[in-house]
Order: sequence, then C-alpha cells, then structure tokens
Amino acid sequence: MKLYSAQASQAIDQDAIQNAKTPGILLMKRAGFFAFKTLEKTWPSAKHMHIVCGTGNNGGDGFVIAQYCVLAGYNVSVSILGDAKKIKGDALTALTELKALSVEPQDFLEQSLQEADVIIDAIFGTGLDKPVTENYAKAIEEINQAKKPVLAMDIPSGLNANTGAIMGTAIQAQQTCTFITQKLGLYTFQGPESAGKIHFSPLFIPAELYEKQVALAENHPLKFWLNILPIRLASHHKGVSGTVCLVGGNQTMMGAIQLAGLASLKTGAGLVKIITHKEHGIAITQAIPEVMCYPTDELLTQASLANVVGIGPGLGLDDWGQALFQQVMDLPLCKVIDADALKHLAKFVQTQEILVNNISNNWVLTPHPGEAALLLGTDSKTIQQDRINAVKQLHQKYGGVIVLKGNGTLIYDGEHMEICLAGNPGMAVGGMGDVLTGTIATFIAQGLSLWNAACLGVSLHAHAGDVLANQSGQPGILPSEVATVMSQLLSYSDSPTT
Repeated sequence: MKLYSAQASQAIDQDAIQNAKTPGILLMKRAGFFAFKTLEKTWPSAKHMHIVCGTGNNGGDGFVIAQYCVLAGYNVSVSILGDAKKIKGDALTALTELKALSVEPQDFLEQSLQEADVIIDAIFGTGLDKPVTENYAKAIEEINQAKKPVLAMDIPSGLNANTGAIMGTAIQAQQTCTFITQKLGLYTFQGPESAGKIHFSPLFIPAELYEKQVALAENHPLKFWLNILPIRLASHHKGVSGTVCLVGGNQTMMGAIQLAGLASLKTGAGLVKIITHKEHGIAITQAIPEVMCYPTDELLTQASLANVVGIGPGLGLDDWGQALFQQVMDLPLCKVIDADALKHLAKFVQTQEILVNNISNNWVLTPHPGEAALLLGTDSKTIQQDRINAVKQLHQKYGGVIVLKGNGTLIYDGEHMEICLAGNPGMAVGGMGDVLTGTIATFIAQGLSLWNAACLGVSLHAHAGDVLANQSGQPGILPSEVATVMSQLLSYSDSPTT
C-alpha cells in the first residue's frame, strides 16, 4: 500500500479531471456513494442522518451523501458551517441537487446533533493547513461531545493529512471513508485515534495517474518481509545462522540486555554473545542457557567474531556505559543502536564535532520520539507534530537506517520510507524496544541489508504484539512473550526449509 501527501492527492484529483476527462461532479458522486454504502453497512438500524458540511469540496461530498440518504428513505438533516455564499463549482452543483430533493440546509445547531442517529463529518478536507479556531472549533467539539457515531468524509476534520497531528481540535470518528489515495496522516501519530476504521476507494481513477506522484511512504504486509529471509538448508549450522554481539545491562538493568538476547535467539540467531557486568553473567545464563555472557574486557575479542553489534539495552549513562559505547563506535561492524546508546551518540556527535556521515552508513538507529528529540536537539512534541520531517532530519544528520518508533513506526534510509501499521498501545511497556534491538540485529547477522532487517524486524515485532492483544487483550503484554510469538510467526515465510 502506498500512502500519499495531501498535495499529491490533490494533484491526482486534478489530473483525473483535467487530463483523464473525469468530471469533478462524477468523482464527488462516486465518493458520496461509497460513503453511503459504508454508512448502510456499518449502521443498518440508523434512521436519522445529520450531515455537517463545510463550504469546499469536502462539503460537496457531504451534500452528495445526503442525496443518497434521502433517496434511500432516511430522515436527513444538513447543516452548513461557514458562509454558504462561498460554495461554488461542483460543491454548488451538489447543493443545488440536494435542494431539489426538498432538503434545505440550515445553520449549524447543537440540537440537530442530538436528534441524529449518525453524524457525517464533511467540514474540512485534506487542504486544511492551519489550526481550527472559533466557530469551527466549537462545532467540532460539540460533535465530539454529542456521543453519536460519526463517519468522516475523506479525513476527520481538523486532522493534518500529512502528519497525523490534530490542528487545534479534530473530529473523533468511528469510521472514515477516504478517497483517491490513502493519506499518511490517517495512519500515524494521532491519525488512527481520530479516524477510527478506515475505508478506501480510489474512485475508479486510472492507475497510471498515480505513477506521476511520489508516495510519502509505503506499507508492506508481514509476509512480504518474511519472504526475504534466507533459505535454511539441511546443511545449515549455527555458524551460518549469524552471530550477534549485544552490549548493555548495567546495574539494575540486567533484564534489558537479557530480553535483547532472548529476542535474538527466538528470531533465529546461531550464536548470541552478551557483553555485560561480570556478575550478571551467571544470572543471565541461568535464565537463558543458550546465550553466552562475557565481561566488558572481552568486548573487542567477541565482537571480532560476530556479524553485528547491538548496543543500548540497559547500557546506562555512567562512565561504564560511555566507555563501552566509545569502544563500539570504533568497530567496523554493522551496528544497531538503541536506548541509552542513542543518548551517548547525541552527546558524542556534539562534543566530537565529527562528520557523522563518514561513520554512520553501517548502522540502524531505533529512537522513540524522546530519543529522537535528543538526537536533533529539540523536544518530543516537535518530533511528533511532523514525524516524516523528523525521520528525514535524523537520516540527514546521522545516515544509516532510521527507525522512528511510535504509532505508525517509520523506517527511512534516505530513499525509501516504510510505515508499520501493526502494533497496539499494549506494547508501550519497558523492554519492548530491547526486544526489537535483538530482532533487527539477528536479521543483519543473517545477511539481510540494514533496510530489510529493520523493516522485517519492526513488522514482525508489531504483528507479534497484535497476536498477543487478540489472544488476551492489550494490558499485560510482556516483551518476553512478544519474542516467543515472533518465533512462531517466522514459520509463515514462503522461503522453503529443507
């Protein structure tokens, strides 16, 4: 699935009208009909529909769905937000046709919301580029407070179509019918919370029109990434399954590096070596006999025997953690850098005044928004307000492959951008990132490119969390359980094993 910006979506729309000779009013009617059928299917017992329309083309979509509702025998009321004299073009045509069906739109009144079984939001479309204020903000808040089911046309009003940020206030819809393209903002940051279940129709626009626009990001199913795994032959042995070296587990944080090691084993690493405090080794190997633990003075020796180094889980910010970080930075191996190691990296780059691009093409960075803020010298709110821009800035400054974790995790290598649509809030628990670190490290050790390893690791990790949520609910999902389920999901690859 390709996800587009608001600007690309509008360009495709105009291309269809001007060059493919598809009348704009026809596209509007297709959108209205698609939303109407979704409305019928979702709320079959509803009788009274109230459509709240703006004065642009999104309002035109609302006038069209109102027509279909009238023709189907529903009780229909329509209100207009804004100056009705500004309605023009195809939207005006749709309004005129609605009036011909004896429906006269009224000014917006809160009372109309209470009389409805379902509210249709057709206030703002993808062109919204400033915060919602005054009467519009008041109306949106009243719609949200009405506690009625809401269907949003194209995008919930007030949601930024590119970033998923709420622009002051936004409709909280249960269903969203989006048209022509899938908008990235529906799937990242606050988008999923605002949009509810998303239904998509390309409105029969010719496929070749999409080729003229560059997508912001893509999403591939888990099986796509699973199928890039190397074939396991009968002659396979631990040496060709990859050796992972993991560094971390400071005082009070031994569990973090233990979880990373467990994830590496569960995702198929042939050998897992953990560099940690000497006194932690016995406890870790008692819990996971399959891992090998070494004291910190063994780092260079053991790393030289590995295919990849993962550093950060439980590393700490003290002198011990800093010393290990600096040693790892000098290693020529591919690296996965997470957690406290990212904080050391931010400080290291600032104080050393180095050209990062000279050393950073062989790593995967996996920051959450707070860590991304440290890396860019800003705050997490700024990161979240425009995650696309943030992940691009991270790559520009640090190179390699960036995994910006969060709702709609983004993976970016400077050329490609993947968004993960799996995962759930139950995964917001300490240790989940450590599992991801060990997972990505394993796939690098097995010969996958940094890009493929990051995309596969993120997708597998997120889907495992969803499996657990479906089985027993979101609260109480444990990172160690995610590691186990990932092992099971690996069997869904089409790559043969012999």
